[in-house]
Amino acid sequence: MVNYVNTVLVSNGNGDILTSAPANTGSMHQPSTDAGKFIIMNCDANVESGKLYNVTSSNAGTIQTIKVGIVTKKNTAVRLRDNSGNITTEYRPVIKWSNEIKAADIKSFSVLAYEPDTEDKVTIDLSGLTDFLIDDAVDADFDGVRFIVRLTYKDMPHRYRKWTESYEIMLKTGDTKESIANKIANMINKEWKRARVQATVNGKKVILEALPYDDDDSVDSLNWANKVRFNVNIYWTNPAADGWASKNKNFPAGVKIEKEPGKQYPASAKLVRDRESWAMGYQGILNRGEGTWPIIKPDMETSLDNHYDAITLEFENMYRAADDIQRKTKQNLEVYCTAGKLANLQAILAAFVSGTQQDENVIA
Repeated sequence: MVNYVNTVLVSNGNGDILTSAPANTGSMHQPSTDAGKFIIMNCDANVESGKLYNVTSSNAGTIQTIKVGIVTKKNTAVRLRDNSGNITTEYRPVIKWSNEIKAADIKSFSVLAYEPDTEDKVTIDLSGLTDFLIDDAVDADFDGVRFIVRLTYKDMPHRYRKWTESYEIMLKTGDTKESIANKIANMINKEWKRARVQATVNGKKVILEALPYDDDDSVDSLNWANKVRFNVNIYWTNPAADGWASKNKNFPAGVKIEKEPGKQYPASAKLVRDRESWAMGYQGILNRGEGTWPIIKPDMETSLDNHYDAITLEFENMYRAADDIQRKTKQNLEVYCTAGKLANLQAILAAFVSGTQQDENVIA
């Protein structure tokens, strides 16, 4: 994905592609039977009128300029007058179009296949712990030792620098590695009001896994998709030690901490929601969230229950500005469709990208 957004097309259908104009409907409020289908326009000057939308993987390589669109659920009324002066009304579906894409100006073409998201996971392995233990149990001389697990969160920009949460347990004579692991997990899980991770115990291991972000699970939302990111540090202190030693922070020898970073699929449903919402700004739709008035915007197409494949097409169309200088506008098209249903559109765009471009033509 790229930071700038130009056009975002979202379909929850089967990735069907029209080769002719979409079907009309019977009223303004009745969606077309072709709603949710993709359509590609041949924008070359020499295109035949009957083949305006006939863009396929076999002929896309010979086309120089296209526009990619999706048939929406909205309609527009078109009034037609026949030769006798009679007026009839047709209700034609509205098509959401990208800007013109010139084959010679394409900079990048990439495809994403759906992958499930995972969360940050940290494992604290106490099986090798040697400090303050005799015969795998806490020695009486270390009764009352403070054992602290500190979590450092890296995903909270509204906090000053990095935010930490510390969880402290007191060790008792006879505590084993298993009981220490259970004490740590219970202490973390007990703080449910501010919980951002969940702890489970597997023998002598404590497994900390990030919780998914809480939001209203709505497509019309001010929440932005995010992920809990955290690190773990542990140490112990002995308040009964002499002098400054009572305040020393000691890393427990033999303990292993392993982290498995979570992965966020770039086209997960909530990220698709965000991209679709942000792209409305390029249509002049600024008030598009809760708490603003008036809210006048198209309906969101993203379904949070759906899994998406994605296509990103970056291009830089050139134009002539003042004083006959040439400028380029950075633009991109993002297409999201139900997982496994983008093969047809991918084949057409791949053929278009790899075809003969205008600046490659050889003049005999």
